[in-house]
Amino acid sequence: MRAAAVALVLLATPVWAQDDAGWALLNAASLSEVTEGGAVRVEKVFPPELVQAAEAFEISGYLVPNAAQPYLKRFLLVPDPANCPFCGDSGYGPVLEVEMTKALPDLPEGTPLTLKGRLELDRSPETYDLFRLTGAEVVESP
Repeated sequence: MRAAAVALVLLATPVWAQDDAGWALLNAASLSEVTEGGAVRVEKVFPPELVQAAEAFEISGYLVPNAAQPYLKRFLLVPDPANCPFCGDSGYGPVLEVEMTKALPDLPEGTPLTLKGRLELDRSPETYDLFRLTGAEVVESP
């Protein structure tokens, strides 16, 4: 049964992201809402492996621009091009906010990229954000 579940996950994951340990690490982080005395705070848990990998974090995914612009300095990266958070058709999956060291030329949505940078872990109890990739550079672009 467990092998069948793993096979289903691999079949549902694009070939580009199947070997990407970065998304597995990001998905291992979690958050929960805690209400105390009418105040809400967000508790976040980052696995030690994610914390260790944060300084030189490498991940492959697909570009999702968050604004029309001639050069892309900030954008989103998703593990599946059908998982666009702005499209509203496919649900909402993992998304990584990216800030590049050097702006990229305007690229079409869904362009596959492998990036490396510093993963900032957002430990703030006031937001639902978990992380973002800063100082990112392109390692590979098919």
